[in-house]
Amino acid sequence: RMPDVSGQCHCGAVQIKVPTLPKEVLQCNCSLCQRTGWTGGYWDPDQVKIDAKEAILNSYVQGDKTIRLWNCSRCGSHTHWTPLTAPPNRMGINMRIFETALWQNLPVRKVDGASF
Repeated sequence: RMPDVSGQCHCGAVQIKVPTLPKEVLQCNCSLCQRTGWTGGYWDPDQVKIDAKEAILNSYVQGDKTIRLWNCSRCGSHTHWTPLTAPPNRMGINMRIFETALWQNLPVRKVDGASF
């Protein structure tokens, strides 16, 4: 088992730790992912440890209200999303908060979210 994988927003106010790397990363072309540059890894919410003061996290709920996207109110980095009506056993972490060397060689799955 690998040691915990830790990442943070640009200013360090939001710290996220997961137990392992995902098997793949996902890149979606929906309007939200396209504009935020999202590259996602996915875990069960019980596996994710988020360390941030409540006041530092901003959230945004996109049009179809399936997820809540979180970002740091200080530096603006998009860090993760949590499910609203999406399956509750899956949340997304922006892989860009982790050192690139950790995940750059993982398989990338392209998702056509723009067609939904």
